[in-house]
Amino acid sequence: MQTTYFHKPTLMVGALLAVAADGARAEQTTGIQNVAATPAVARANVNVRVAVPKTVILRVGDANGNVSDVNFSVSVTPAVVGAPGNALPYAGTIPPVLGTTVVTTNPTGTTGVLVTGAWTNVTGGAKLTCTLGATGTGETPFASGATAGGVPGTADILVAGTTPAHPGASLQQCDGTANSSIAALTSLVGTFTYSTNFASSAITAGNYGNKVTYVATTP
Repeated sequence: MQTTYFHKPTLMVGALLAVAADGARAEQTTGIQNVAATPAVARANVNVRVAVPKTVILRVGDANGNVSDVNFSVSVTPAVVGAPGNALPYAGTIPPVLGTTVVTTNPTGTTGVLVTGAWTNVTGGAKLTCTLGATGTGETPFASGATAGGVPGTADILVAGTTPAHPGASLQQCDGTANSSIAALTSLVGTFTYSTNFASSAITAGNYGNKVTYVATTP
């Protein structure tokens, strides 16, 4: 007795090729007329489509996957030699003159400036908003509004930005409602510049901060 075995993958491939060949055939018609009759006409239709997905791009900081940091430091001015340390010579005033400096990462800088960019292809453009959350590293959140109780306030963390515009002049507007516009098919490249407006002498010792989340949303 002879037994024939069909290798299943071979059958599957053959079936797929048959389906592909059938699906690849274009529409086919024929026109047949007598010689003295009207012209013979054959017609074939082809559907041509272009699918473009909604796309929106937002950049704050370096063009990579790393989160940028804007770190403000309050310290005695001029700097005390040997600080941090104990029993250091000090000939300054009481209370001391305090100053605020800023350092950014991604990119690294000392001016509080982050590069920004935005683009969308959606009719009607997009809206840029921001919200505040915990940093995840244990800092005390900023006070809502003005600086109070020795805690820096969101109204005193200023942000100046154009192309795209920052959603408000300070972090106080980072409530998820205040917004700025991102026009469709327009390349926006600019900066956000972060600064402070609080009196350094009004801040108690501690670590304060919030994570700012920027969101560009299309219709």
